[in-house]
Amino acid sequence: MDNGLGYLAFLENKMQGSDFLYARASSSSQWSSAERADSELDHKARKVSDKISESLNIVANEPSLAFFRIQEHVRKSLPQLVEQKHAVQEIHQNVQGACFDTEYAANAVRSMTGSTTHFCNIQDLLKNAMFMKQQIEYEEGRKECLANVCSCSPVHTSTGGSCQALLNPGKHK
Repeated sequence: MDNGLGYLAFLENKMQGSDFLYARASSSSQWSSAERADSELDHKARKVSDKISESLNIVANEPSLAFFRIQEHVRKSLPQLVEQKHAVQEIHQNVQGACFDTEYAANAVRSMTGSTTHFCNIQDLLKNAMFMKQQIEYEEGRKECLANVCSCSPVHTSTGGSCQALLNPGKHK
């Protein structure tokens, strides 16, 4: 039994509290069935307390694990997000430039509608100019025709009439 006590002393140094009692109770063969039921109950209670302790440890450490997973996710996805941000900023600048161009064009069209009176005046002046040109061409054609008639007509030249009076009726009175 001396070896048993040495072993128990070793276990006492190695184990603490109820573990020592459990080891001592399980090594003794003098226990009755009721005491064995108590030892089984102690064993089950220790298992349950170990599981609860492990669960509490997991719950206590889970936030740090969650933060580690978040950090890992951010580290992996951040370069892609930065690249997408730069692409979106470039697209935004292009769209903003197109909006400014469109606004400028719309203002130009609005100002053109405001200058309708000027365009109408220009159109009237062009019509008048065309009419004047037709008048001038008609007068020149008439003068040429009369000049041809005067040079070809022997009656007119023999009577002493002047072709200049026919060509310019208002000047020679």
